[in-house]
Amino acid sequence: MLRACILVCCGFFSFAVNANNPVPVNIFGYIPANAVSRVPASSVSRVPANVVSSVPASSVSHVPVNVVSSVPASSVSHVPANVVSSVPANVVSRVPANVVSSVPANVVSSVPANVVSSVPANVVSSVPASAVSYAPASTDSGVWLLVDTKAHKIEVKKGELTLETLSGIAIGRKGAGLKSHRGDDITPYGNYRIGWVGEKSNFRKFYGLTYPSKQDAEIALKRGIISQSDYYSIAAAEQFNQIPPQNTPLGGQIGIHGLGAGDEKIHEIFDWTHGCIALTNAQIDHLSQWLDTGTVVKIK
Repeated sequence: MLRACILVCCGFFSFAVNANNPVPVNIFGYIPANAVSRVPASSVSRVPANVVSSVPASSVSHVPVNVVSSVPASSVSHVPANVVSSVPANVVSRVPANVVSSVPANVVSSVPANVVSSVPANVVSSVPASAVSYAPASTDSGVWLLVDTKAHKIEVKKGELTLETLSGIAIGRKGAGLKSHRGDDITPYGNYRIGWVGEKSNFRKFYGLTYPSKQDAEIALKRGIISQSDYYSIAAAEQFNQIPPQNTPLGGQIGIHGLGAGDEKIHEIFDWTHGCIALTNAQIDHLSQWLDTGTVVKIK
């Protein structure tokens, strides 16, 4: 959205802009609002990309908010008018230029304006754009997993229909419940997704979950376990379908995996993991046909 605003602003001067003659930064502060309606939509597309990228982020803050809100939708064909007009000026001015340039256009266009305004700038700048592709919001198959820690089983479900049940799973040594800190050996209750897949894991295969969730973070923040900064980072990761930080006091690296070279007889006797959900190698191989990044996993 910021890039769209910059494009529109640069479009005002497209008749004088070329790669060798960039627009002076201080000129952005003097754009009259009534000039917007006189800018042909075609002029926006004539601004060279290297000129747009050379505009410092500080110059954006000089653009009056009434100028942004009055840009006709036809001038910015790929950005909905209501999105452009709803971006607060103070949000635009505090987003670093290098962050904007690294975010794919399709990601920007899918983020609601009210979400952008609620995410602190320092959180946005710390999240690499490449992480967006690691944890899709959903998968096309509609298959999800229900992990029943009391019954020690995993149900493969599609909607409310149970497609298959895998019994005899192992969970954390201290059981399942509210996970409070790294190393507590508890399998967390909650709703997560598969964020990444480790095909070369020591545990045969490892399907990493998007733990901790925003709900986990809210509880931990109230208890003084994590900082406000940790909370924002975890909440932003969930909002943008990314993998949450794995190095906060809440811990991480919780997933579903096999035994690898582990002893299957021990696996059958007691719960032995540090919080993960373990299956036999044969079970994890079989389960893998249903799983992909984005698959929903509910643990109860």
